[in-house]
Amino acid sequence: MLRNWIQIGLATLALAGVTPASAQEPFYKGKTINIMVGFGPGGGYDLYARLLARYMGNHIAGNPNVIVQNMTGAGGVRAANHVYAAAPKDGTYIAGVNQGAAMFQMLGGKGAQYDPAKFVWLGSMAYSNNTVYTWRSSGIQKIDDAKKREVSVAGSGVISDANIYPAVLNALVGTKFKIINGYAGTNESNLALERGEVEGRGGGAYSSLVSTKPDWLRDKKISILAQIGFEKEPDLPDVPLLLDLVTGEEARQIATVVTLPTAIGYNHWVAPEVPADRVEILRKAYMAALADPELIAESKKEMLEIRPKTADELTALVKKAAAVPQPILDKTAKILEW
Repeated sequence: MLRNWIQIGLATLALAGVTPASAQEPFYKGKTINIMVGFGPGGGYDLYARLLARYMGNHIAGNPNVIVQNMTGAGGVRAANHVYAAAPKDGTYIAGVNQGAAMFQMLGGKGAQYDPAKFVWLGSMAYSNNTVYTWRSSGIQKIDDAKKREVSVAGSGVISDANIYPAVLNALVGTKFKIINGYAGTNESNLALERGEVEGRGGGAYSSLVSTKPDWLRDKKISILAQIGFEKEPDLPDVPLLLDLVTGEEARQIATVVTLPTAIGYNHWVAPEVPADRVEILRKAYMAALADPELIAESKKEMLEIRPKTADELTALVKKAAAVPQPILDKTAKILEW
């Protein structure tokens, strides 16, 4: 009798065009998940994404291949647009773009084809204060030195931290940074600094410096003039925060707006059309990967600090940014030439 019921069940599945194996086969089996990084290889966004890619697939049923693709352009806007508007919406494309992408759109940035209020966040791997630094041969050792003469800094596009912070410091603090655009990201910008093409860099996560350029810090090859964050990095007690350098309530509000993205950090999200069940799979795998002992061990070896934030925490940060009074947002956009 039991055999008859099994035969009937198999026949029913066959009529429906389904076999027992395919009926239970995970969606991600045989698939490739693409993490689209908005900058070139070698920088913080790229390094964190590649670390994630090596472990995330292990925590997804079907063990998909997870790869990183670098799509440079406009400081991450091109990659953000691609994931949000052009890439398949089946859960196989993840954005690993600039932490300021949400702010860029909120401030009316041109070319943004996405709505950050609709980002489906997976989480953030780490967050770190941004830094503004100069090469030792420049003679610029303190923020006040940058008020006395023009200082060339490498830029990566209007949405890039490397462009945002020099522009804000020029407007609110009186520095004279000259942004030289055309560099794909952290690695190219740092090479330009070493070659003497520019004198400094206006935005680089401190955690990225620690992991990729420890000799710069150890041998004092650079001078860190300012840091952008809500609290000082423990290693940089004597480097002023942007919020410490500004005066006046309006300037402080603007400084707060541009500081908010530093709390978002090395984030990842998918487009709003991705099915809810796949979002849940990706979110669980994301946080499981960040808790994976092997990933943690490798992160320590590569000096990549893991400070996770959940999808809910990132959603709250975007809402906080959206609550800033419109006149302040308009003034900030004007400063950044967005």
